Amino acid sequence: MSDEPHPIFITNGYQINTMPTTRLANFIVTNISQGHHGCSAYGGGGLGKSTAQQYLTDNASRWLIGPDKQPIGVAARMLMPSGPRRSDRAFWGVMNYRLNVSTALRVEPTLAQDRMRNFIRTRCGQARVRRMVLFIDNAQRITDGEFQYLEDLDAQLADDRLSLFLVLVRQSDAEGVDIGDDWLDRPSHTVRRWFMDTMPFQPLMGLREIAHALSRYDKSVTWPTPEMSFTRYFAREAFDRGWTLASEAGLIVAEMKALRKAYQLPESEAWPMATFTLVVHYLLSEVAARQEGFKALTAEQVRSALLATGYLRLEFVRARIRLPDSLRQPLDQDAA
Repeated sequence: MSDEPHPIFITNGYQINTMPTTRLANFIVTNISQGHHGCSAYGGGGLGKSTAQQYLTDNASRWLIGPDKQPIGVAARMLMPSGPRRSDRAFWGVMNYRLNVSTALRVEPTLAQDRMRNFIRTRCGQARVRRMVLFIDNAQRITDGEFQYLEDLDAQLADDRLSLFLVLVRQSDAEGVDIGDDWLDRPSHTVRRWFMDTMPFQPLMGLREIAHALSRYDKSVTWPTPEMSFTRYFAREAFDRGWTLASEAGLIVAEMKALRKAYQLPESEAWPMATFTLVVHYLLSEVAARQEGFKALTAEQVRSALLATGYLRLEFVRARIRLPDSLRQPLDQDAA
């Protein structure tokens, strides 16, 4: 076994392909096929937008393909920082830095823009494609003026017979108020170029999507060898006898519903990735791996995992309901 810690214990140590991630990928490919220069997606915090972008960036060859199964682009991702940027120099400096094009934050804007252009040309040339899909996370931080800088870059790339396709991912509750599609506030030329289509990014919805996400731990993510799935790593004997994490989906969803009812939360089967992954990590590393002779999960173990990982706290915040006193103190696991 490797001396390195398991990816579960490393921040952003792995990504899984969920159904919401697949919907985002299909949405992007559809917009590309329609000749658009970009599209946007929005959703609240903790839904899994950032991990979906990272997965799609790292695995572009699996989904960024045309009807003939040939690649139609390369992908990159950057996080738009907060704070004011008062000039094109500052904007292009940030773009260069966040995409690892250059570490120099103070550089002439024309040089920094040329570096971006050359970065895209090089990436496309190496892959023998003519398009870069650039995910911009926290895109709500881009100003109207900065969209004009991006339009200049897009026009230059068109002269190179290349295409820049922006995926603008907005955290819709960043201002403290949930805001959805914001294209109405944009100039017409910006809408035409970047905002011709918008989709909401959703959490895992219902038993089917939750079971699918759980099955990724049984099959798709492995460490340290390809035959060692995450589930098998932490519960080898049970897994080799036929137990899987996905087989517990019904129990996990039932306990989630029961806990919501006990704390008088609105009925919902939506599960943000922020707490979904924490619950999975707890069930694998704290329950399955530690229980001698582990065979399957119990309702009590699932309930304990949901309580210990902050599931309720995030759900009260998402519902904009005041936290009960029991959630401000160590959770009472016997709440009714």
